[in-house]
Amino acid sequence: MKKLDLNEKLKIEKEKLYRLADEALKKDIPLIQDEAFMEQNRKVDELVVKAQRYQEQQRKKQQER
Repeated sequence: MKKLDLNEKLKIEKEKLYRLADEALKKDIPLIQDEAFMEQNRKVDELVVKAQRYQEQQRKKQQER
């Protein structure tokens, strides 16, 4: 996956996460108890890891040059 695609997807998923957090907080539900929030949080975490791995691969490629 290209960096731009990954960053755009991460941005979209973070926006969903923030929306879910707002909804849970308005309902006085602790975030850790909100399943929808926690599932979305896992998605964001996975994308962050992918982005970090991609950046590390790019750094290694540049160092090899």
